[in-house]
Amino acid sequence: MAIEQILDLEQLEVNIYRGGVFSPESGFLQRTFGGHVAGQSLVSAVRTVEPKYLVHSLHGYFLRPGDARAPTVYTVERIRDGGSFCTRRVSAIQHGETIFSMSASFQTDQSGIEHQDAMPAAPPPDDIPDFKSASRVFDDASFRQFDEWDVRIVPRDRLGVREGKASQQQVWFRHRDPLPDDHVLHICALAYMSDLTLLGSAQVNHPEARKHLMVASLDHAMWFMRPFRADEWLLYDQSSPSACGGRSLTQGKIYNRYGEMVAAVMQEGLTRYPRDFTPGRT
Repeated sequence: MAIEQILDLEQLEVNIYRGGVFSPESGFLQRTFGGHVAGQSLVSAVRTVEPKYLVHSLHGYFLRPGDARAPTVYTVERIRDGGSFCTRRVSAIQHGETIFSMSASFQTDQSGIEHQDAMPAAPPPDDIPDFKSASRVFDDASFRQFDEWDVRIVPRDRLGVREGKASQQQVWFRHRDPLPDDHVLHICALAYMSDLTLLGSAQVNHPEARKHLMVASLDHAMWFMRPFRADEWLLYDQSSPSACGGRSLTQGKIYNRYGEMVAAVMQEGLTRYPRDFTPGRT
């Protein structure tokens, strides 16, 4: 499914928008993909600010499971409009209930100090198989919305991950076809994709347990730092510094191929055993 179609919203009224429906035929994604609702929420917020303001951060909470077969309505509250910053609050609603709540902050173009962490070493994407061809999961009908994305997960044996250390994962991704020169589209597309693999970084050190886990995103935060294109290779360097209490904390830094950090992400997710499951059972 084209990302332009996924992120295209219908305006119902001032500050009220509606997203299209993605209806999986069958498979894993019976619930709305978290990146789908986060990306559409950001689009609705962007629609209410002047073009001189660019989003620099968002913070969202996934409050209820979304229904992938139902449209989502987005209501935008204009919290603040200032000279340099403006803030929007978005509620994503299905069946009369809020499933996702997000605040987004926007800033005009300004200058200041600059620095960043160096881009970590990673095998080039051309040396890694396309995840769609390497994994049967993308054959599932519910994953067809990701057909237009080239996703390549760096093999674990090329990361140097050791037991007892923070769980780590690296992912290269890009949109397969060229996208229009619309910076808002690229930013919202990144918000959409940022949820796809991040929680998986918490499960790298638990290969036997992961098939039993109940997994869901609980919250999501992003910071946008430098210009980028979603149709060019981006390295998503992910780690999970802690997992306990049925929840995992994950974080990611996103770099372009020139080594520039373009965004950062943090997410807490549910990684809980079913109530009738005994750890150690395979």
